[in-house]
Amino acid sequence: MTELAIDSLDTFFPRLMPARQWDLQAAKYAQNALPSAPPLVGMQPTDSGISYRALGATDDAGLPYLLPKLANLLHLSLGEAWTLWFFSILLLSYALGIYGMMRLLTSPMVKVFYLSHLLIVTVLTVMVGDVYALSACLAIAAVPFALRFFTNMTDDRRCRASLAVLFGAGIIFGWAHVIRSHAATGLILFIITLLLFAMQVSWLKRMILIASLLFGFLVPQFYMKTVFDARDAFLSAQVGYRSLARQHPFWHSIYCGLGFLSNDYGLAYKDEIAEKMVRQVAPHAEFCSPEYETVLKLAVIDLIKEDPTFVVLTLLAKFGLILIYFCLFANVGLFAAIRYPKPWQIELAFVLALGFNALFGLLVMPRFSYLLGFIAFAVLYSAVSLDDALRQRAEKAVASLQ
Repeated sequence: MTELAIDSLDTFFPRLMPARQWDLQAAKYAQNALPSAPPLVGMQPTDSGISYRALGATDDAGLPYLLPKLANLLHLSLGEAWTLWFFSILLLSYALGIYGMMRLLTSPMVKVFYLSHLLIVTVLTVMVGDVYALSACLAIAAVPFALRFFTNMTDDRRCRASLAVLFGAGIIFGWAHVIRSHAATGLILFIITLLLFAMQVSWLKRMILIASLLFGFLVPQFYMKTVFDARDAFLSAQVGYRSLARQHPFWHSIYCGLGFLSNDYGLAYKDEIAEKMVRQVAPHAEFCSPEYETVLKLAVIDLIKEDPTFVVLTLLAKFGLILIYFCLFANVGLFAAIRYPKPWQIELAFVLALGFNALFGLLVMPRFSYLLGFIAFAVLYSAVSLDDALRQRAEKAVASLQ
């Protein structure tokens, strides 16, 4: 086995969470030191030998699976591969989305309005960095085409062509979910709503189109299941490796999120606060193990029972901040939507997408990192609403002259 040191000096731009950097470095070390090791095996040299770790057990597995492969393929450092991957996704999705939006919008003024707001979203996305950018990129790329092709569709031939498009889109959304959990869920709700209620084809065809989208989404999930099985089989054969039942943290995030407001419970949005709570109840519980999550789940439930007013006020404070963000980014489009309502199917699609993407800020923290998808949908909603309002106003003006 080749002795390699993990490069802790690798620079990641845009920013990437340190824990994810460690996973990437451990994955690349394993890839170079032991080529026979399957993906998502992390290795790190220690004083007592090599330490093994199952990557993707407590965090999303997509990045430590894909990025080391990209780095090796192109002979790049992990930092360079991350920068290339991030800006490739950003530029491709924005180019596609801008093209689609310019075809969808009819008012030149609204097109300029949209581009100016998109610039703000771009700056925010680069500043936030990490895998959080995916939800915004997907929305910006896909929403214009969904609105253009899945509203008032009556052409059967076009409907058949949509089968392949939706299956391919589902695969992309599935990989996005592997990289960042639920990065595409709000967008999928948006598209399914349009397919269900905005198309003028039979219900059977609508169900087939939705099934095509969902089957595509499941393909990467089934594939990653085989990757996880290979990883676990390899690690279970390593001397000294102790398999731990782990899961993506949920109650850990909820518990930390209760520290949004100043409080007398010592709660704050810090990992160590949640870990300290668990240590008091179950000192030997591993981070993100089922036992760890159960302790925090019970702690949240107990707090709700003990002080429901505090919990409600915390949620209301988060909701208020999210509402402010919506008003800032939807701005005049919100007034346009009130004055000139769009078809209810489109309104419902936006409400579901916005509502789902707001949950991350409501349940955890209303930070830009958790709300990039929400902000992207707010900007899209604003532009679509304003363009539709101007169209309706022009039609009324023409009708009044006749």
